[in-house]
Amino acid sequence: MVRIVAYAVAAIVATLIVNAISADLITFTTTEALVIFGAVVGVVNAVIKPVLKVITFPLSCLTFGLFAIVLNAILFGFGAWLTPGVAVSWGGALVASIVASLASGLIFAVVDD
Repeated sequence: MVRIVAYAVAAIVATLIVNAISADLITFTTTEALVIFGAVVGVVNAVIKPVLKVITFPLSCLTFGLFAIVLNAILFGFGAWLTPGVAVSWGGALVASIVASLASGLIFAVVDD
């Protein structure tokens, strides 16, 4: 449960930061849509991401871990696709997934046991 909340908060923070940088990369219609998006991304990262990391492990090894960034961007975009009222471009998903990874890392450093 802590991981889902941490991923959700990180996704919301990343969306707000990237939207402040450029409104063309990520757009959301309401605050409720943003909160739902955070929850969806939190669940996707907590449930689907570990399975995909195992499946894509050989590709991550071949690319020296750089495929993990692409996988994060795909999952961020998938969360936006599932959430009505949130639109993310490919570049927005890439930048926001990097920011969300940094934010979730900071959250886990403080909260995780």
